[in-house]
Amino acid sequence: MKNLKHIVLLFFSLMVLASCGSSKPAMTESKTQIITKLETVHDTVFRIEKDSSSYQALLECQNGKVVIKSIVQSEPGSILKIPKVRLADNLLKVDCEARAQELFARWKDTYESNYIKEIPPPVEVNKLTDWQKAQINIFRIYAVLTLLFGAWVFIKSKL
Repeated sequence: MKNLKHIVLLFFSLMVLASCGSSKPAMTESKTQIITKLETVHDTVFRIEKDSSSYQALLECQNGKVVIKSIVQSEPGSILKIPKVRLADNLLKVDCEARAQELFARWKDTYESNYIKEIPPPVEVNKLTDWQKAQINIFRIYAVLTLLFGAWVFIKSKL
């Protein structure tokens, strides 16, 4: 009777070890989303046309000093103002002023592309046939019946 207990316990251990497998293959995700961002920096230089202003005057000498006799022509440019002319102590000073200008520009363009790439599902290798699945289920029923029989024999031996 003691040998029967050992055999039942050994069979039960083998049954537990055999029932630990997975019956479903692992599935992986079949879609991959890919996002691509491209950022481009642009800059440019604005071209400004040349500009000039003019001033013409007649000069004459009085008592050994140069003086402006009359202004012949005075024209402003598109950006430059009319020149300011000063004559003092035989020294001619001409000032031309222009408005401030900003000539540089920079901007960014961002392009984003988004697409989904299909990945085919994995190929199942070693897939069980219907007959193999039936054999596994028959063994499970047999194992449960054997376990119940072993429990019944164990309980009978104790009483």
